[in-house]
Amino acid sequence: MTLTPVLNYRPALVFLGLAAALLLLEWLVVLSPAFGTTAALPAAVTFDVVVGLTLLFYWQLVRRYRLPVATVAAAFGGALALGYGLIPEPHQQYLGWARHGLVLAEALLGLMVLFNLRRVVRAYRAAARQSADFLDNLTAAFTAVLGRSFGPLVSEVALFRYALLGWWGRVECQEAGQVAFSGHRDSGFSALMGTVALLSVIETGAVHLLVQRWSPGAAWLLLMLDGYTLLFLLAHLHAVRLRPAVLTADGVLIRVGFVWRVEVARRNVAAVQRITDAPAAAPGTLNVARQLITVPNLLLTFAEPVIVTGLYGSRRTVHRLALYVDAPAELILALRPAGAPG
Repeated sequence: MTLTPVLNYRPALVFLGLAAALLLLEWLVVLSPAFGTTAALPAAVTFDVVVGLTLLFYWQLVRRYRLPVATVAAAFGGALALGYGLIPEPHQQYLGWARHGLVLAEALLGLMVLFNLRRVVRAYRAAARQSADFLDNLTAAFTAVLGRSFGPLVSEVALFRYALLGWWGRVECQEAGQVAFSGHRDSGFSALMGTVALLSVIETGAVHLLVQRWSPGAAWLLLMLDGYTLLFLLAHLHAVRLRPAVLTADGVLIRVGFVWRVEVARRNVAAVQRITDAPAAAPGTLNVARQLITVPNLLLTFAEPVIVTGLYGSRRTVHRLALYVDAPAELILALRPAGAPG
């Protein structure tokens, strides 16, 4: 059995690589002595950043991943923001012209979002009455209203939701008969992630002040990237706590924050065993304990392959899953097939 990635990461990597190369080239142009003396250069840099990045986004992401065309407006706004961070203030007159187009695009996008948002919210609330799982409910709402699950959008919404609201969130295990198996208490995950987040804040401030003296535009770009990284760390920290593995009447729902999710029927669990180290990398084997920064203590073997859902709608087909839970003995007892040796 081999791992089967349904989501192709190549277009995203190509987009990031080309966008980084374009921004680096434009930054070198801005730093050149000719930029302040050649009237055409500010216009050219503005066009390359605002229009070039937007077209690149459409070419590599919208077409390849079949994203909503409305996301182009968001990409245009992001490119415009990068332009303000990259181009010195005395040469930003062309960015002002581009803003007029953004206003119109934002108005149209706002109408589209408002029209669909109410329907998505209603569908989400209907799903939430049946389940406490935020990601499942949001995916169901998008599928019901828009006809697609929009995995990348669901992941981004989840990132901000858990990062900003996770402090007050409830454990997503409220159905009768469900038993939660946490993975953050005894693994030291919370302490490790808290330390990493704190160090990230210190590093972000130090790097921003250092790069600010060299290039204000690059400093603000790095600050935005570091801020996004910090949000991801906080979201993962809260999501692991709020989304434990859950034993149900029919099987087990394994969740690792908002990074991995798989639901397995009891009859499909061929074997469950205690382990003390990560299994060797092999086709069809996935170690989801890695996202808890710890070694796994359980290895599940499935009679039939299962599909594990990951970030941004990615999927992997596996027949062995290594995981970590705080109470492995109890989960082994609950999942061990009838007649299996104790």
